[in-house]
Amino acid sequence: MDPTKRTAFRTLCRCLTGALGQPLTAADLPASPAEWEKVLRLSSAHLVTPQLRWALWEQGLFSALPIDVTEYLEAVYTLNLEKNNRCEDQLAHLIEALNCIGVQPVLLKGAAVLVSRLYPSSGERMITDLDILIPAHNLPEILIRLASVGYQVLDRKGCLAKIEHPEAFSHYHYPPIYHPDWPVTVELHVQPVAPRHGRLLTTEEYFRDATPLKWRGGDCLLPALGHFIIHNIIHTFLVDTQDQMRNMSLRQAFEFVLASRTYENRIDWTIIKERFDTIGYGRPLRQYLALANTCFNDSLPLSGGIVVDANDQRRIKPYLLRHNLESRAALWTIGLFCLVMVRLRRLYSDPRRIKRLLDADFYGNLRDSGRRL
Repeated sequence: MDPTKRTAFRTLCRCLTGALGQPLTAADLPASPAEWEKVLRLSSAHLVTPQLRWALWEQGLFSALPIDVTEYLEAVYTLNLEKNNRCEDQLAHLIEALNCIGVQPVLLKGAAVLVSRLYPSSGERMITDLDILIPAHNLPEILIRLASVGYQVLDRKGCLAKIEHPEAFSHYHYPPIYHPDWPVTVELHVQPVAPRHGRLLTTEEYFRDATPLKWRGGDCLLPALGHFIIHNIIHTFLVDTQDQMRNMSLRQAFEFVLASRTYENRIDWTIIKERFDTIGYGRPLRQYLALANTCFNDSLPLSGGIVVDANDQRRIKPYLLRHNLESRAALWTIGLFCLVMVRLRRLYSDPRRIKRLLDADFYGNLRDSGRRL
């Protein structure tokens, strides 16, 4: 694909840079109703529509927008702000419930962002769930407590069931739990990341280096900035983009650049580089930086000796090519290929999973996943 061709993905990324301090002009905006439709559809898929509104407001470009685009962006922001205000209420209620049994949770990802006010308001960041890290030995007591205040577990089929503590719990987070009075599900993590990436970020150091915070009458912990950045890299690139073979999340990549810029003098990139290099993840770290740099026309990090070279730029081309594809047939074909490859990789890494080929639910889930592509 021509690297200079104007695509919805490139246009969206360029517009988002307006919230990162880069100047925009009317020429950077979508040039037609059809182009606006593609960009807005893509921003919705990546959950960055509120950030797009913020970027255009920041650059004083709202007067240059079609009226229906302005109304759409304002409506999404308003609804998201209302929802996130409810999410904050839910989080405060959750922290209070945990404090009652002597537990101070570490807030992860979106929950940490809401409380730390990384964005101008909570309306700029879409939330799909609340992730918190809790001590593993407290999990049974926590489940009993949350069940007593109305939470239920959400199973793989999306059905609600009574919360129960499994006899042998080996996953790094409990299945999502849901309360009918609150807007989003909650994920209780006993480890911040999956065990295969545990050497990059351990539970012990996450708790040890977190900052105590009194928030809305409750006691919680905010992750150290370096850990927040490492968690973003693991979740966004190592897990979703590489392991799951999904498109990189623009919401997470944007947040990575925003946090890196906002806290640039408080993040020790040397330590991050040494950790990734020592454990054998130096190349993925550089590739993620290369993707973020390319998408948002930025240059990260400012220090630490991380050098993104021509080889790293070459290795990210397949990711960029997939992002810039606009043919639905091509996107569906590539998505289906990645879906099959992920499942084959899981079978290869754990041959015991092969018995799932005899389970009718396996094929039903595969069919449903294919329909969502």
